[in-house]
Amino acid sequence: MAPDVISTAASAVLDPAAPAIDALDPLSKQCPDDLPCRVQDAELWFADTPSELEQAKSLCRLCPARLVCLSGALERREPWGVWGGEIFERGAIVARKRPRGRPRKSESTEVAA
Repeated sequence: MAPDVISTAASAVLDPAAPAIDALDPLSKQCPDDLPCRVQDAELWFADTPSELEQAKSLCRLCPARLVCLSGALERREPWGVWGGEIFERGAIVARKRPRGRPRKSESTEVAA
């Protein structure tokens, strides 16, 4: 993915009304240890349940490394997890993760035979 495509994708995903965020790289050793992903249980950012993933996203919202984290995940095409306040699945950002199993009957569309 070209750098200009990555920056365009990142700016489209991020809220322009969000407070200014310093360019901290959460994967670097110089990054502070008090970031949410370093303080909380790491399993939360790679959880299977939608509620836990939403909790991880909410912790990311105020993180000072959010922008760099998201752009790095887009560059690396992270296969899954919460990065920069967004859920990644198969290298793409998804709005929310559906729980495992079959969808409810009210959500499925019936096909007439």
